[in-house]
Amino acid sequence: MTGQGSAYALSGRLGAAAVTFTAGDAPALSNGDHRAMGLVLRRKEAVKSQELFLFLSGQGAVWASAPGTGAKNRFGAGTEPMMWGEFRLYQSPRRLYLKGVEVKEDFLAIRGSPRALRAAVRWCGELASRLLPGAQADSLLSLLWGSMKNLSAGIDPVLLDMRFAWRWANLWGIAPPLDVCSSCGTSLQSAGGNFFQMTSDGFMCRGCAEEARMSGSSDLMGLLGAAERDALLMAATLPKEGFVRWASDAPRPGSNFAACSSWLYSFINSK
Repeated sequence: MTGQGSAYALSGRLGAAAVTFTAGDAPALSNGDHRAMGLVLRRKEAVKSQELFLFLSGQGAVWASAPGTGAKNRFGAGTEPMMWGEFRLYQSPRRLYLKGVEVKEDFLAIRGSPRALRAAVRWCGELASRLLPGAQADSLLSLLWGSMKNLSAGIDPVLLDMRFAWRWANLWGIAPPLDVCSSCGTSLQSAGGNFFQMTSDGFMCRGCAEEARMSGSSDLMGLLGAAERDALLMAATLPKEGFVRWASDAPRPGSNFAACSSWLYSFINSK
């Protein structure tokens, strides 16, 4: 992507994660018992069991079978989507089984707020659709943990959704630059104008956007106001403590931020 270097520069400003997870590539699980921290991304009901898509520290996303008796779930709330805990697992020669789970965080505050719940469900759904089973992604798991903690604390879900989407894309090296024109490299702060054009490469300044429209480009993906672009920059790149302070006093985001979030997710979905 043109101007991608700016996104890399911004990545140096990202704050430390709320929780530190084990780093390193996830090895194939050997037969026997295992333990890992993480959460349930997705659950499917099966005959006499539940099939769980878990996102685990050191292991990434894995499918595990939670055996039961008929319709009875012997793990209680431990298999609820979005539940965080320590999972005890057994790898047989053929599949991975859940042996037990100690619930660490059920995020009841999120479940009690429709706006917060929509954001958390979106994050889990996007991750479940994009993560490859067995691919280690501890930095992304840490990002999800911190985002859900902030969501539970009452931070606006729209601001958190933009922050989550951009920082996820940044972890994968595909985040759009937020401070320069993706076409000519001009600083957006000095470019002026009340709106910036969103494209599949990033923001365009007014001059480049006008040229693109005159040429009939099909790459134009809507406009974002200058003040909203500034808010996105703050939401996406402030370190953890600074973001919480800023978000606590920030005005409630307008409707344009929904389109901005969809634009940010388009970079992830293009991978």
